[in-house]
Parts: sequence; structure tokens; C-alpha cells
Amino acid sequence: MSQKHAPQEIEPGMPGRREFLAKSLAGFLALNPALGRLFADDEPELGGEGGLPPGGFVMESAPGPETVINGRRCLYFGGTGYFALHGHPEVIAAGIATFRKYGCHSATSRTGFGNTPVQLELERKIADYFGTEDSIHFVSGYLDNLFLVQALKARVGAIFIDETAHFSIRDAVYSALKPVYTFKHRDAEDLALKLKQNLKAGDVPLVMSDGVFPTFGLIAPVPEFLKALEPYQGYLCLDDSHAVGVLGPNGRGTFEHFGVKSDRCFFAGTMSKAFGGHGGFIPAPKAFIDHIKATCGAYPGATPSPTPAMAASIKGLEIVKRDPQRRERLRRNVVQAKNGLRKLGFETNDNPVPIVTWALKSAEDMKRVQAELFDRGVVVALSKYVGAPAGGVLRASIFSEHTPEQIDRLLGELKRLV
Repeated sequence: MSQKHAPQEIEPGMPGRREFLAKSLAGFLALNPALGRLFADDEPELGGEGGLPPGGFVMESAPGPETVINGRRCLYFGGTGYFALHGHPEVIAAGIATFRKYGCHSATSRTGFGNTPVQLELERKIADYFGTEDSIHFVSGYLDNLFLVQALKARVGAIFIDETAHFSIRDAVYSALKPVYTFKHRDAEDLALKLKQNLKAGDVPLVMSDGVFPTFGLIAPVPEFLKALEPYQGYLCLDDSHAVGVLGPNGRGTFEHFGVKSDRCFFAGTMSKAFGGHGGFIPAPKAFIDHIKATCGAYPGATPSPTPAMAASIKGLEIVKRDPQRRERLRRNVVQAKNGLRKLGFETNDNPVPIVTWALKSAEDMKRVQAELFDRGVVVALSKYVGAPAGGVLRASIFSEHTPEQIDRLLGELKRLV
């Protein structure tokens, strides 16, 4: 990348353009082509919803047990609004009141004038909910893993990720300029083998995984991962976006689900699923949060979430905390849905994750069933998301606010079609 004009003066300590590009994600791939092929053999296809009608699906109401899709009010088993809070009257009212007072957005970085009382209160509420000293909230859950990687990269010699890790984990690990290795899905024995084969003397590993994997709703085997890491004093980071609010006695996610507390374990989540809000977050000790702010370029470089959306997030957190019965209803609904699928002959796990997935003989069969369910007013996803087989899977998200009758209707319509 030659420059035809004379180079500009560079401040002492500041990287030159080539060095800067090499340390950025795009530049890293451009200037290190061998590393750009790091996942050439196992990179998942970017997939999403399959079986779309012409023009796709258009949501015309807040997501909930009943949602307007393409002009029709349907029984909705799509998305990730596990407590159906996105349209909750208190959540909406909090957003509207904040819109009137603060407008749409602070329109600047948090290192300048971008902090608002709403942002600071949200971070206090997140820390309180998860029982941590501090937290950081940012504009997108997709940035979760970038923040974690950037904060830990100086402490580790190599990174190991589950082979079906979320796209955001894969994007994030490139930025660390460290060797990256994949291990078999949820396989602690293979992780231990990869650690033994690839770590150099004195290297500290970082293992990154989803806490709950989004396609099949399987939970990472955290105790087994930690056992594999123990000889190396390594770190374990979870993208817990599908677990926060849902797993654990207090809805604090995968680590709480397993009763794990360790200063070498970190997790991140999103407000946009269980909590009915917006943006990503990391709860952690204050020293770690301060370190994130000092080391991750996305903190000064990205503007915060819209202020009304952060107010909605606060209210969603408050509702989930004050009403643990929502989590109990969700778990009862998950048991009902999974037991019903088993009676129809489909294999499914018995964990409390509100993701129910099944497959038919062919992709065409699944497209047909999704389309016919939609014709009957029932919405499920045909997912070709990360971890799904080539033909995809049918996937239903269960909400705490689905009634038993609504779940029975899904199972009944499915029985008639398959």
C-alpha cells in the first residue's frame, strides 16, 4: 500500500498508517493473508432465516406471543424476546419519557460529552442485577467479544474457540493478533488436547465460547472447560447473550447456572433479548471495567445506544428482577414444548433454555412446514444460523408469556403437518 505523497509527521508513540492498519481488523486481514485464511476450512457460511416469502418477513408490531407479521396477527415463536418485554407498557413508557427529555441520542463519544444520567444509571443497574462491582454498556451485543478480547489480549499467548462459536467471537479474535485454534463443539477433551498441542511454554490461553449456543440451545460445559484450563491458569470468556436473564437461580447466566465464580472467568450479554432493551454489556470488577475503557478502541470510537433505548433497558432489568415468576413460567413453558416435541418423535434436550429445534428429512420439507405453519397463523424460524446443518433447522423460541394453549396449538399444527 504505497503512498505517492510525502508522509505526514507522526506524533511520538503513535502508530504509522501501516502499523495502524495491521492492528485493525481490516488491515490485519489485508496485511497478513496467511492469517486471513485462519478459518478457511471451518468458517461457517453466513446464514440466517431460510424459507423466506417474497420480500421476506416484515414485523409490524412489538414482538410478543402474538405479533403482526406481513400484515397478519400470528402466534409468534420467532426471535429472542424470552420475557416478551419489548412491548411491555412500562418499557415503552420509560423510552417515551426519556425521548422527550434527552432526545434520540447524545451524538458523541462517552470520552467526550456522550455520558448521560441514563447511561450511568443503566450501568449501575446491570452491576446490581449481576452482583458485580461495575459494568460497561455499549451500543451492540455484537461488540461484546471484541471488548473482552481487547481487554485480555496482553495477558494471553493464544486463543481457543468452539468450532461453532458465534460470528462475533470469530470476528473479535482476529483483532488480538494472537494464534487462534478451534476445538470440537462443546468437547472439553478436544480442548485439552488442543491446549497441550499448541501452547508454548509459559503461554496463558484464552478460551472463548457461547454460553448458550443459539441454534440448538445447548449449554457450554463450563466445569469441564475450566478443568482443561486449570494447568495453564487460563481465562474463560462466554458470550452469554442467550443465557442472561434466563439461566441460573437469579437469571445471571451460564456461570451462575453451574455455580462458578472465578476471577479468570468473564462474560458478556445483551439487553436486546431477555431484557427487552438494546445494546451489549459486561458486568465485572471495577478494575477490569476501567481496563476495558482504557484498552478497547470501540469505547472512545463508538457512540452509545440511543438514550430512550437505554431507559427501556433499565425498566426491562427492573421488571425481570422484581418478577422472578416470569423465569418460572418460562421454564414451565420450555418443559411443555420439549415434552410435546418428544411425543411427536423429535429428539430434543431437557435443559431450561427456551430454544426448541428440530429437523425434517429435507430442506424442502422444512420450507414447506414453515410456510404452511405461517399460513395457519403460526410463526417459527427456518434457521441456517451458525451451527446449523446445510439444510437448516426449524426453531421455535419459547416465551414466558406464551400460554399453555398457545404452545399446544404449535404442537398440534406441527403434528398435522409432519
